[in-house]
Amino acid sequence: MTETWKKFAFAHAKKCHPKECCGMLIKKEDNIIYGPCNNLAKDEEELSFVIDPDDWANYEDQGEVIGIVHSHPNGALKFSEQDIASCNYLDVDFYLVCPESEQIIYIQPEN
Repeated sequence: MTETWKKFAFAHAKKCHPKECCGMLIKKEDNIIYGPCNNLAKDEEELSFVIDPDDWANYEDQGEVIGIVHSHPNGALKFSEQDIASCNYLDVDFYLVCPESEQIIYIQPEN
């Protein structure tokens, strides 16, 4: 997988801080792009994310959704139980970015 998308994900996470960022990885032909999304979470914005459905539809029209990316701006680089459940429910890889250390971890659906 091309690594170019990572710099855009880190930049988006820094821009959104102290709120969680969220975005999508889209496969377009032979390229992987990062698509930043609006976080519609109203409660505990620093602890949760809700991808704007318009963003989801827009990126889905551009290519295959192959990953969901988000940050934990004030927490550990560790997936929450909700992240794991969402990954399994959506049946798509989840990526967690830490812009300060420029680290990324990911999980795959258990299905």
